[in-house]
Amino acid sequence: MAARRGGLVANKALARKLATLFWRVMVKGLDFVETGVAQYEAKVLETKHRILRRLARQLGQQIIPNPATGA
Repeated sequence: MAARRGGLVANKALARKLATLFWRVMVKGLDFVETGVAQYEAKVLETKHRILRRLARQLGQQIIPNPATGA
């Protein structure tokens, strides 16, 4: 949004989004932080695995999961 409409508009939009999220969490009592962190960590781990597989494929290697870790 900053590239299209400018930095001030993007800052205002972000502030409104954060204020809305804060209000919803405070009023509804959602466990936003806990579920968000767990989902984020799972997404980051999957992204790292995907990048590693792609790099191995580019280098002509093969990835073998370690049976001790269960990955």
